Amino acid sequence: MGVRLRLRMALGVAIVGLMLVALAPPGVSAGQPQASLTISPGVYVGGQRLTFEGNIGERGIQPIRMQILSGRPGDGWTPPDAGFRTWTKSDGSFRFHYSAPSMRGMRVRMVSARAVTPAQPLHARSQDLVLRAVSGTPGLNPGQVLAGEPFVIKVDTTPTLARRHDLPGPAFEGRTLTLQQRIGDGHWDSLARTTADIDGQGSFDVTVDQSGQIVYRVREEDWMADGNEIGWFPSFPAYVDVLPAVPTTATSTAQQPRIQTASGGATKESVPARPIGRRGTASKRHHWGPSVWDFAWPYGESLTSRPYRGSDRHGKWLDSSDGSGRAVPHNGALLLDSQRQVGGPGDHGTTMLTLRGNARRHGRWETGIRLKSPENDVQDYRVKVELVPDRPGAYHCGAQNITIADVAAHDSTVTVGAKALRGAREWTRRKRIGSLMGPSVNFAVEVTKSHISWFVNGRVIATLRSAAAVSDVPMTLRLSMVGDGQNEMNRTQAIFDWQRGFSLERGRPVVSGHALRSGNHDGGC
Repeated sequence: MGVRLRLRMALGVAIVGLMLVALAPPGVSAGQPQASLTISPGVYVGGQRLTFEGNIGERGIQPIRMQILSGRPGDGWTPPDAGFRTWTKSDGSFRFHYSAPSMRGMRVRMVSARAVTPAQPLHARSQDLVLRAVSGTPGLNPGQVLAGEPFVIKVDTTPTLARRHDLPGPAFEGRTLTLQQRIGDGHWDSLARTTADIDGQGSFDVTVDQSGQIVYRVREEDWMADGNEIGWFPSFPAYVDVLPAVPTTATSTAQQPRIQTASGGATKESVPARPIGRRGTASKRHHWGPSVWDFAWPYGESLTSRPYRGSDRHGKWLDSSDGSGRAVPHNGALLLDSQRQVGGPGDHGTTMLTLRGNARRHGRWETGIRLKSPENDVQDYRVKVELVPDRPGAYHCGAQNITIADVAAHDSTVTVGAKALRGAREWTRRKRIGSLMGPSVNFAVEVTKSHISWFVNGRVIATLRSAAAVSDVPMTLRLSMVGDGQNEMNRTQAIFDWQRGFSLERGRPVVSGHALRSGNHDGGC
């Protein structure tokens, strides 16, 4: 072949190549695209609608899937529980919307059959609210107002707080804020509503005619605008002292703890016992599944959201507090929190969550618990998981309760047991399990017509073979952090990772647990 012919052929190939480049769609190079993934907005809370966009890294219309890495030791890349799949465009690009997970410290990526995008972190911010009662009368202490004189309750839904790297969250202009007052049984009565402004701020004008102490909170309500699915969220209780109209002094009448904690934090540490076995679950070990209901708290749910999954997705949680604490979904779990501050005085009363709308006479129940407590100066809260009668008329002051777990932050034991109304009989067992201030410990109970068995990390620890101990009334789950009246307690957070209910239809009954000690209780009401 001559030199001239070779030059002509090379020139022709170059011209064809230039024509192909010219005919390619705008923004697409002749080679493979670069894999990419971006998530917006950058500041969000669980349940907020996020936009995922990027490129899978190869051309062609093809299915892609989402994978999440939880950050827990031993976990690998897995699809989200609900699963997610979409398709790319012909250039490999994609764009879709997805609800933000509530849990922090996760990573997400998109994968196809042969390609994967870079991973991006998922760090949802937390919802929270801070209240201030502001009086127009000079000389009053914070939280003090005068009877008959108007004052303002100011609300900040985007607070910045010390040691709270999960704050502030985003502002949602127009979101409804509800002012509530605590009533005698520890529940909340709604008084007024307003909406948050562009900065997430709101206020209520209030006048109280009689002197005394009133406890308020504010709920930011469900936010479903623009594709969001963000559940409602309450503030901590806020104590307001209403002074007589002509006070002689401005001395605070606020409720003060009877026992003060030292400012130096914990003064002693309990020695944890060796943990009991591996941290498995009874439902997996004994093949109870699938669940009847499962509260997993992955996507910004509120306390009144239905279970995340299960064959009977009914039920909601009723919260109550007669002290400083609150119950909220937080970071993919349920949180009972004794007060806002990290340490110091102000922890008192009992905070409680009761499941409503999915009671059973017999079945299985399971939850995971971990505790946090930076103080050990006074007494610990008792953190309890119980089955209680669903109907108030059958409660009899707890005379038919089944205790799944009774634990404390600076203890290394769990107490389980049951009560019978007839004969005022009671059965209990105390078992060393190690500290709960670390990874979750899983507690479960199996209730049949003839026996009750208790489990820790999947292993049976106690069995009561007594039909008398089974009340045969519909029972429901209750989670509580029990204080000693209004006495000062150690600052505590009780974190319940998930809550699940199972029928007796699958798996064999377990009756091989240790015997319980028999005694009597006070007979109830």
